[in-house]
Amino acid sequence: MKQAASAGVLHWDDLRIALAIAEQGSLSGAAAKLHISHPTLSRRLQTAERRLGTRLFERRPGGLVPTMAGDEALHLARRLRDDIAALERRIGGHDAGTDGPVRMTAPDAVAEYLLPGVLAAVCREHPGLAIDLVVANQLLSLAQREADIALRVTERPTETLRGRRVGTVAMGVYAAREQAAAGQGEAMPQGSAWVGFDGSLACTGPAAWLARHVGEGLIRFRANTLLGAAKAVSSGLGRGVLPCFVGAALPGVVAVGPPLEELALPLWLLVHPDLARLPRIRRASDALAAELVRMAPLLSGAGAAGPGAGRPVTPT
Repeated sequence: MKQAASAGVLHWDDLRIALAIAEQGSLSGAAAKLHISHPTLSRRLQTAERRLGTRLFERRPGGLVPTMAGDEALHLARRLRDDIAALERRIGGHDAGTDGPVRMTAPDAVAEYLLPGVLAAVCREHPGLAIDLVVANQLLSLAQREADIALRVTERPTETLRGRRVGTVAMGVYAAREQAAAGQGEAMPQGSAWVGFDGSLACTGPAAWLARHVGEGLIRFRANTLLGAAKAVSSGLGRGVLPCFVGAALPGVVAVGPPLEELALPLWLLVHPDLARLPRIRRASDALAAELVRMAPLLSGAGAAGPGAGRPVTPT
């Protein structure tokens, strides 16, 4: 009797699983997002489909695609997810404490090369705050409480978020010291090898700059993250366009030429408006902003012009 009563009953976990699969396009991606194993996710999906008496996804060459029933389930899942997140924000708004956990997200290069010193200073000055850092190059949703605060390098931050500009991220050409010396300090010596970009970085400003100024045959290595590009430049695979704060942190790497002004981007500290009024979120935001503003010389590449200082970066 219990089994008959549960047939056709929709559970929130069923919707969460369906939503993760639709957003990631695969069982493995959804399992990673939900922090469960691939077999566990597969079993839960099968259980949900048996309970509903219909398939939610079809397997296609490009990945898993929702069925008509799956589309209906996803519509409901998105609405419920947004409603639950809004309720959590409203309830959280009653929290008047200035101490407690704050979840922030930042892209990998910012988290690796910029934030350690910033977070150390914030935690030292505000011991009541507990910072949880989520390193993610994809944009996490502040509306869905995937993070409370986001650091994003962009010209156009999301309009629905409340934010402040805390700096300007300059970009420049960097090379291993030996390569820079071999090129006699020129940013773009004839025939030099370069590190390029792939994946989501292929459409960014640095990738476009390389496409305009560097021959395709000179790209000897491509990376789909800034961390990967930084490691490649550091190991001597070739010259590369990197944020100045990254290049300055790499041992044995020097700037060749001044920063590339056309590639500079604003650094934004963003908060959802519903969370901005929470005392602990406001406290953390103010502390982070103050420390990041102090990093302005590092972000702008001041004093990092290296061997090519004073020589403009010109195409070959």
